[in-house]
Amino acid sequence: MEITLKKTDITLRDKILKISGEDFNKCYQCGMCTSGCPVADEMDIMPNQVNMMLMLGQFEELLNSQTIWICVACFECGARCPHNIDLAKINEALREIKIRENIDLFNIWETASTGEFPTIALVASFRKFTS
Repeated sequence: MEITLKKTDITLRDKILKISGEDFNKCYQCGMCTSGCPVADEMDIMPNQVNMMLMLGQFEELLNSQTIWICVACFECGARCPHNIDLAKINEALREIKIRENIDLFNIWETASTGEFPTIALVASFRKFTS
């Protein structure tokens, strides 16, 4: 089975790699990240599944998942990973991409009223994009 990526997918893959600095392609699905994650039970996509979906080019599904917002960035996944893939950094990159593409800072109250983003994402966007 050959996987082909659209040009937009290649751009998203490059963005994730650049922002996070993590090579998710090294993952061999051992599941150590998921077994150590303290909030995995709350996620709609398990941590090891995030890496698999990234490798398969399923970026939009990840950007629309609750997992990227639920990650508490405790770095347990990176500590347990035999390849030192820090999934917390990847989740942060996905959050940043989602925020930059979908938040209009000039109409922030409209964005906030949709309920699409957690409050912390809106607060973080003010810090990141207004300095």
